[in-house]
Amino acid sequence: MTAMNARGGLSNVVDIVVSPTAAYERLRTTPVWGWAFLVAALLSIAGSLLAQPAFIHAFDRSLPAQLAASPSIASLPPEKQQAAIATALSFSKTIAKFGWVVTPIALLFQALVQAVIMLIANAITKSEGTFAKLYALSMTVAVAGTGIGTVVLGLICTIRGADAFDDPNAITTALPGLAMLVPGAHGALAGFLTSFNVFYLWATALLALGMIGVA
Repeated sequence: MTAMNARGGLSNVVDIVVSPTAAYERLRTTPVWGWAFLVAALLSIAGSLLAQPAFIHAFDRSLPAQLAASPSIASLPPEKQQAAIATALSFSKTIAKFGWVVTPIALLFQALVQAVIMLIANAITKSEGTFAKLYALSMTVAVAGTGIGTVVLGLICTIRGADAFDDPNAITTALPGLAMLVPGAHGALAGFLTSFNVFYLWATALLALGMIGVA
């Protein structure tokens, strides 16, 4: 049974991209997610490492000016301003360098939140889903939405080069999404539209269809 589960788990990783219906059918009867978690984590880590130089460069270019304009720092004496800016910049770059370490934990938490939301919807509609099935669905979809999406973003950053990104927001908008339809958007609207990139929409569709196929 363990060998069958392993083969099914590996098949789900592939089928969630090329044949989602087949993955849903297996998850409905055998809700496994170990291989999906491993693949999604490895892809996300690889993508994060590829995008790392772009984030570091973006922090170097944009963060000092942003920090200097902060009232809490602007009120300090000049020498303390520089020290505070240097400390904050160093901290931000450290997060950029080692942020990939928390990627597996973030995936587990993301799947947990999504599973709980789907479980509530499942209860409202009196469907047949269980937490195990919905958690496995969420983690399997993460292979496409989070894993592949992060790798593609990393490849875009690598191809364009770190020097092409002078602000962290420019990196988050590098993936095609709704923000491209409103190029002049700023502030909250820009952030909202940016979150709806092609991989977010793909994952949302897979989850919606998965709730029907699994639950």
